Amino acid sequence: MKKALVILLGLLLALPAFGKSAAFEDSTARGLISKALTQTFMTEYEAAFQTAATLDRYLPGHPIVPLLRVGIYHCQMLDYEDMVDMDSFNFQYNIAWSEIDKQDEFNNRAEGDLYRGILLGFRALQYQRVGQWWPAVKVGLKSVGYLKDCLKKDSSFTDAYLGVGTYKYWASRATDFINWLPFIPDQKDEGIAMMRISMERGLFGKEISRSTLAWTMLDYSKPSEAVRLSLDGLKTYPGSRFFLWSLANAYYKMNYFKDAERIYRQIWNSIVLLPRNNYYNELGICRQMAFIDKRFNRPKEALVWVERGLSKPLDDDVNKRRKKTLEVLNALKIELENQIKKQ
Repeated sequence: MKKALVILLGLLLALPAFGKSAAFEDSTARGLISKALTQTFMTEYEAAFQTAATLDRYLPGHPIVPLLRVGIYHCQMLDYEDMVDMDSFNFQYNIAWSEIDKQDEFNNRAEGDLYRGILLGFRALQYQRVGQWWPAVKVGLKSVGYLKDCLKKDSSFTDAYLGVGTYKYWASRATDFINWLPFIPDQKDEGIAMMRISMERGLFGKEISRSTLAWTMLDYSKPSEAVRLSLDGLKTYPGSRFFLWSLANAYYKMNYFKDAERIYRQIWNSIVLLPRNNYYNELGICRQMAFIDKRFNRPKEALVWVERGLSKPLDDDVNKRRKKTLEVLNALKIELENQIKKQ
């Protein structure tokens, strides 16, 4: 689970703070939406789809239902690091867009802008996943445009700050090498401040804003803040891989290797028996655990992790995406074997 997953979930959970349509005026509907989002965050995808089905019976024809399903499918694919659900994702995406367009209550309304921004955000991230960067940038800009329009029309939609803030941070991050120029502003701090607004005031996006901030703080070279945010998140979502990944990586970055080792093992135990597993995530853990054992001068244990990773039957897609990891593991294998021979 990577930064992309957290950014993606930020879009999924960027729902309005105050209801403008039937989806948010009714407490039962709000409860079902919150339940589905919580189940998704806990990687309980089948349960989330069942909750979405209940919501569909409660709000037939409302775009929030297919939009919710789009988010669940996207999160599931990112969690498992595959593209298995793309047909279902596209089907629900088209239904959601159609439902928004044909309902007058969403025309020129903040809520309609929000839904369109979320959907386009998902589409942009799909382009990014398959390496189509220019389409991802174009669609991503449209997504942020809708979210900004949403806030201009109704600033009470505080969860929408997450999507805009995330964009501001990462757009500035991508232009770090030229943002000293007067026409290329550095908006990272502004983006972080907007994420905090969503975390503090958001109705549905409070915890996902916390998770997004944790990953952002890791990138911003503030791993201790990432640890604090991740631990706070785990109080609400015990065992959630979203917070476990950011926590493990933060500990590793701080050189707290015993803590990092403990959390990586916890993640490993949660994914190793998954029936849907292309070994992408396992390879990453094998690399990290091997380096931790190497730092503790445990070459034999490190070699076990290296060989475990190299033994995985990878498909062509994972082989390509994990090319650098495999190169690292192969080089580490030679180094560790030589070290063991000298002992």
